[in-house]
Amino acid sequence: WAENYTNALKQAKQENKKVLIMFSREDCDACNKMKAEVYTDTEVVNYVTTFFIPVEIDMEYDSREGFKVYATPTYYFLDAEGKQIGRAMVGGADANAFLKKLREVESTGK
Repeated sequence: WAENYTNALKQAKQENKKVLIMFSREDCDACNKMKAEVYTDTEVVNYVTTFFIPVEIDMEYDSREGFKVYATPTYYFLDAEGKQIGRAMVGGADANAFLKKLREVESTGK
């Protein structure tokens, strides 16, 4: 995972990948479930590593960077230039549903 939003954009440009932003909070049960169950799924890990630069922005400590966040987790997908791809995703998902969303973003966000 990238250290912060700025580094994620820089790395995405260098590696020609998309950015996956997760807005979270420490006390967010769905966020913690995503971290424990979805981000440890081998297929999800391989897909994210291949196509995305992920970055987590903790709502308690970090800036929203201009994004609207109504609940956590909220996901935004950006191209290497920082332009949003599709709609934001709000809430948790199981590994299969999250992988489906990632594939949709990858195929439509060229």
